[in-house]
Amino acid sequence: MTKTTETRKELETTLIEKAQSGDHAAFNALMTAHEARMRRTAMRITAHVEDAEDAVQQAFTSAWLNLDKFRGDSAFSTWLTRITMNEALSLLRKRNRRTFVAIDEQVRDDEEAKSVALPAAGNPEERFLERELKALVRESMKLVRPAYREAMRLRVLEDLSLEEIAERMGIPVNTVKVHLFRGRRAMKGFLVERLSPAHAAV
Repeated sequence: MTKTTETRKELETTLIEKAQSGDHAAFNALMTAHEARMRRTAMRITAHVEDAEDAVQQAFTSAWLNLDKFRGDSAFSTWLTRITMNEALSLLRKRNRRTFVAIDEQVRDDEEAKSVALPAAGNPEERFLERELKALVRESMKLVRPAYREAMRLRVLEDLSLEEIAERMGIPVNTVKVHLFRGRRAMKGFLVERLSPAHAAV
């Protein structure tokens, strides 16, 4: 571990301790540092920008309410990832019958705007969760029609915009939205079933 990494880890530990003591500014700094990863996790599960944003906001609330339960047995980023996965899955269950909402442009995070430069999660457990989630997303895509599958792959795994997907596939943007919606619907049941055990791991 380099000296810079040690310093950043110490900073995060200090912020966690302050947040656990009720310091809202410290908590906001932690959430700002980890928000991009949380959003990517939620997006991979929901495949829908609005749902991903809602899941992240719920994860913020859940993290604040359960912060006293964090004991450092795993990395803080891993703890947040599990909470985000749980909230995203919960949202999928609640909105199982919801009507179509057009998929808007995914918000891209400006990493330079972060107020606290904490390290990107890179511990073994965090990397394992990331690989496992990506593998499940790819597996669920096998259930989707080829056209929908390609749109989902470009959106969720390559993080392309709607316009970029339309250009890559040679179809209108509105058709991309339909492909994404139908692909998401086909994948949803599989992901909820396979990821359900994580729902209790907060």
